[in-house]
Amino acid sequence: MRIRKNYRITSYLYENLTYNQAMFRISILLIALTSFLLAKEKPNIVYILADDMGFDSVSANNPAIGKMKTPSIDKLISQGMKFTDAHSGSAVCTPTRYGLLTGRHCWRSRLKKSVLWEYGKPLIEKDRTSIAKFLKEQGYNTAIIGKWHLGLNWKAKDGSLANADIKDTDSFFKKGGAAVRVQKVAEKIDYTAEVTGGPLSIGFDHWFGMDAPNFPPYAWINDTKIQGTPSEVKPKKMFGHPGMMVPGWKLEEILPTLGEKSAEYITAAAKKETPFFLYIPLTSPHTPIAPSESWKGKSGVTHYADFVMETDAIVGQIVKAIDDAGIAENTIVIFSADNGTSPYGGQIKQLKQKNVNLNQHFRGHKAQIHEGGHRVPFVVRWQGKIAAGSTCDEITCLTDFFATTADLLDQKIPANTAEDSHSILPLLTGKSKTLPNRPLVINHDIAGRFAIRDGAWKLIFNGKTLELYHLLNDPKETTNRAHAHPEQVKKMQATLHHYKTSGRSALP
Repeated sequence: MRIRKNYRITSYLYENLTYNQAMFRISILLIALTSFLLAKEKPNIVYILADDMGFDSVSANNPAIGKMKTPSIDKLISQGMKFTDAHSGSAVCTPTRYGLLTGRHCWRSRLKKSVLWEYGKPLIEKDRTSIAKFLKEQGYNTAIIGKWHLGLNWKAKDGSLANADIKDTDSFFKKGGAAVRVQKVAEKIDYTAEVTGGPLSIGFDHWFGMDAPNFPPYAWINDTKIQGTPSEVKPKKMFGHPGMMVPGWKLEEILPTLGEKSAEYITAAAKKETPFFLYIPLTSPHTPIAPSESWKGKSGVTHYADFVMETDAIVGQIVKAIDDAGIAENTIVIFSADNGTSPYGGQIKQLKQKNVNLNQHFRGHKAQIHEGGHRVPFVVRWQGKIAAGSTCDEITCLTDFFATTADLLDQKIPANTAEDSHSILPLLTGKSKTLPNRPLVINHDIAGRFAIRDGAWKLIFNGKTLELYHLLNDPKETTNRAHAHPEQVKKMQATLHHYKTSGRSALP
């Protein structure tokens, strides 16, 4: 139909216009047609980011996971490439999200440790090119459905910035001025005003979600507007920091809603000519542990295990939407997590008592510099382009997403952008088994401690002490070999110092 229609238009032009006029208009048609074809050649990208879900929380990665199965993620692994040495940039939420979206380590920003708390100000710098802005410039429609946790501008009733004086370290549970400043912000906020400084300010076309599920206000944000009116104080028995909520807010409805909204977006976007980038930062299995009624008790283990399994089901729902829309062959699906499993409420110990070992392979958990804090599941599916059921043991970091995407689209990264991002495209396509020029990967924890990797060697800067581990022989980091290998320590120290002072770790 399209070819026949173009033929009729061309015939009309020849019959009714001068030769030059016809040639000019035919050229315009050809340019438009070429643009359309080039746009359709660009793959859609769907990036699913679980929250607090370490490497051993996926059953395909862990033979000691017991009844806490993740069949949807396991299926995705069977259809794509699984990475065994993938890392979040940090062992906690905010820094990893900053790195994923900018290709730059968060410790280069104003946030040198910890995370942003309630009513925190925007962290991504105004002049910084994010992956969303970069893809938008390449003709993509860009959207985020889920948790932001990178700061927002909350307006006061007089039009000023309600959180202008908030500090990154302020939170309701801190004593003295920190708690007072948070309370003052909460009292000033105009919930009918636009919420700015969020996803739409860095290149996303659409956002549906919230700052964090355990932070006020307890309400959905659609682009820049709060849905409903947060007019009730959150009940003390409901998990989360004190603050206002929309009447009837239910924690158990958050995860299912994100799944539904993601599927709806994919179904609609698949019908359009424009390629799309959909970033889905899920709120689970981070606290609040809130499995929906249909999932409570399904694992036969704990409510936390139920929540992990529901998270897996949401991943399955999103992938099914892609497959049902008929765009699987032109859609890259990525699943990973922002850091390791949380020890909240002693859940790791509780699970182990019920034959679910989430430290089967590695020591540590969320917030820590040991592997359990930042070794995360990472799987990429691209049907026909990435070998199904393949495994890659090369080290990679979530900051690599920016450079990999630029490489995929054969586009140069702008100057002063994605300074810590390195393309892993050759690994994904099977063109290479290794990345010989790979810069050393750096990790960070909640206290601001650093770790750096050189092959199997891992050096931890733990305050005034140094810890050197050989992860191939000692994956649980039990034997410090710093004194036995001073030259290796010196080499890695020098590299980290260079990366810090030069402002980048990736090659220009």
